[in-house]
Parts: sequence; C-alpha cells; structure tokens
Amino acid sequence: MKKRMTVINATSRLAIAGLMLLGMALRSSAAETVIPPSDLPYGLSYEEWSAKWWQWYMGLETNHIENVGNPDICSGPASHVRFLYGAPATTTATRHVIIGPDISLFFPIVGFIADNTACPVSDFGTNTDAQLAAELIGAWSEVSVTTCTIDGVAVEGLDNPVTSIYNIVSPPFSYTIAEKNSIISLVEGEDCIPGGMTIYPAVADAAYLMLAPLKPGKHTIAFVGVWGPVSAPNLQLDITYDVTVAP
Repeated sequence: MKKRMTVINATSRLAIAGLMLLGMALRSSAAETVIPPSDLPYGLSYEEWSAKWWQWYMGLETNHIENVGNPDICSGPASHVRFLYGAPATTTATRHVIIGPDISLFFPIVGFIADNTACPVSDFGTNTDAQLAAELIGAWSEVSVTTCTIDGVAVEGLDNPVTSIYNIVSPPFSYTIAEKNSIISLVEGEDCIPGGMTIYPAVADAAYLMLAPLKPGKHTIAFVGVWGPVSAPNLQLDITYDVTVAP
C-alpha cells in the first residue's frame, strides 16, 4: 500500500505502510486452492496481477475502503477475479465479506510500493524503476514472517519470505490517486499531492496469493505478515477474512 502494505518514497524514506479457468473443479484444500505463479492465472502473470492490485489500492478513498475490490476487467475469465484489501499500517482485524460463486481472490500478505512521491511536492524524487525496485528488494529482505491459512490449513511455500515463490516484484506501473481523501494522503500523512494525479513509475514487492474459486458456503482466510524483527516489528498485519460464498 504505498506504505504497507508499505511504501517507500523515492526520496529513500522508508514508510511503514493459469487459472484453471472457471470450468475446472472447485478446490477444497489449501494446496489445491492456491494457484501457483507458474500457472499464469487467467492468462496473466502474478507480476501483472500485482500491478493491478496496487493500481486498485492506490486509487481508493480512505472514507470508502472496499474490503473486496474489482480490477476493472469487464469480460473474459479474468473478470471473475476480486482483490482483498490489506491495511496501510500495523493492523489486527477480522472482516466479513460475501462473494458470488466462481470468484477468485487475489491479495498480498504483506508488501511495499515505491515511487517518487513526497510531501512537499517539491521533494518528489527522480529515481528510475530499477532504483525503486532495488530499494524494495532491500526492504523485503527484512520481512520475517509470511503465513496464510485457508479453512485452517496452512499454505505451503511461505516459510521463507525471501525465497518464496509467492514473493513477486511488479513491473513498473502507473496509478491514479482519488480526487479526495486518497490513500496516498494517509500514507504520506499530508494532503499535499493533488487529487486525481497519476503517478509513474511505481514498483511493488510483496507476497501474493491467487485463490481458485471456493466452494459455496463459509470459509476463513487468515494471513500474517511481519516486516522487521518479530519482537519489535516495523509493520505487522494479522488479518482474517470470514468469507461467505453465495450459492
């Protein structure tokens, strides 16, 4: 999230902050539910999905937070993907959401975004996308915990955040902030950046999961991400989603 999920300003200020397409059988276990990056869910890579998630997130208004968001893909199998919200700072929360059938969920467990924004605007940086990505990778090396359980079953492959197949650095992307009460103002702590402004380049680094459609009924998705030492974290997320899949 620009921060947190976390954001790193290009001024070097680190801020805390194949799908098996729809016709395939619904999954039940955690291992079967998570679509690995190698499968190119719905024809897009995890890198491409990550950029879309951040574009959605960074465009939110703080007085209208959506726990389940839409990537604005209007047709085709990818239109069945929805995004789960995280948080811009240390957070422990349980959220209750209802989704329809045949919906895949994509979300970061914990992550960072880097761009050249700063307050005041005169302090905007000029870092290249490669420099931004390098800063993010340095920050990610300090992530100590990434875990997720789906209906009480742990997702494998998250034990080591640095080597996890789910740790993805996005390609450079742009995002447009809300006209008012923007997430970026929350992250920066100031309203100095004009509403509706488009920011480029931005790069993100996070551990993401794409879930195949869940069976109708109730499900629990719980994820924890810690940046920094567990005993004194810079950022800690402990978020549970109680998901009802409508028949």
